[in-house]
Amino acid sequence: MVCSALLLDVLGDVSPMPNYAIRVELRGNPSAERYENLHTLMARRGFGRTVTGVDRQGNQSTVALPHATYYGSSESDCSSVRDSISAAIKAEIQQDIVMFVVQAETWATGG
Repeated sequence: MVCSALLLDVLGDVSPMPNYAIRVELRGNPSAERYENLHTLMARRGFGRTVTGVDRQGNQSTVALPHATYYGSSESDCSSVRDSISAAIKAEIQQDIVMFVVQAETWATGG
């Protein structure tokens, strides 16, 4: 997912919306179906399971993120993103979760 969403600020200038990396753990012994439902919920909210950028050789590259890790943009602040996604997961998937949300300005991948 290329996160190039823009936000129009109060002065009429176009500025990029903040990007977020989110990791979700469904506690206990969740089924594969629950994780598939989680992936669908996160996709509906604009958070994907891949990132796209430029690799070490300067080529456009898409990289799959680790299991149940998502990346996307939101005009909300970090706490609001956490609260809204946590509430949705608890309402639609399961109550017992652990979630980590970080606002990402830059990133790099490698292996």
